[in-house]
Amino acid sequence: MRRGQKTSAEQVILKLRQIEVQTAQGKSLALACKEAEISEQSYRDECLR
Repeated sequence: MRRGQKTSAEQVILKLRQIEVQTAQGKSLALACKEAEISEQSYRDECLR
């Protein structure tokens, strides 16, 4: 996602789920986040909420 761009709750959930599935399939977190176009830190921040 681009910096400062607002995303809907549905979009956030879809990206988090996409990363979850990819890491379950053996991809690294860094690669899964890169493909979802978010930073690892953003992923971790969302998961801690």
